[in-house]
Amino acid sequence: MTTRTAIVSLLAFALACVPTMAQSEGSPGTPAGDTGGDRLAAGSKAPALSIDEVIKGKPVDGLKEGTAYVVEFWATWCPPCVASIPHLTKLQKKHKNIVVLGVAGSERGGKDPLEAFVKKQGSKMAYTVAYDGDRSMSAAWLSAAGQNGIPCAFVVDTKGTISWIGNPHDKSFDAEVAKVAKGSKLPKADKGGSKEGDKSDDAKSDDQPKSDDDKSDDKSDDQPKGASGSDGATNSD
Repeated sequence: MTTRTAIVSLLAFALACVPTMAQSEGSPGTPAGDTGGDRLAAGSKAPALSIDEVIKGKPVDGLKEGTAYVVEFWATWCPPCVASIPHLTKLQKKHKNIVVLGVAGSERGGKDPLEAFVKKQGSKMAYTVAYDGDRSMSAAWLSAAGQNGIPCAFVVDTKGTISWIGNPHDKSFDAEVAKVAKGSKLPKADKGGSKEGDKSDDAKSDDQPKSDDDKSDDKSDDQPKGASGSDGATNSD
């Protein structure tokens, strides 16, 4: 083997080992029917939920038929993920008959910093947040779909089928959520109380007029860029 051939081979190997990023900001999600072979994709049956602990919101005991879900993978250290929080809150308030679930499966500091972050957000993060400490759910969803970056959202219809996968900043995301929300009904168990401390936040946000901070959050919904101003998703590894 010549020196040049050896160098080319090494470069090819190195490129194969570099993790890919999730959908760049503004890129389209995976359309329904594009199953991508054995890879988890739109049109695939949604995997089971394997949540270590619910940090905020109502308990989510698996995917229930008749209910639509938005399952978003995120992390506190990811600027585009943090930037999507106001928009997910807005969607949950608009579509009260679906379940929006934020899954933190890439936390670098463990559960304690996550809990502190969520508590600080208060009513600005008005949807269910779960901790995936062993990353089993991230493996079953993100890795199985070939997604190595966050934020990444999965839209699941009332039959438990994934209808869309992509960056929640993408314009087609809202349209897909509105589509699956039609006919969706919350499970009876999910109509009860939430984790202690969440009820007052949600009630306050619904009954009181918006503050200047809340108005600025709504304005940020129209800006697809992350808090850092950079485009694209963040590598989840």
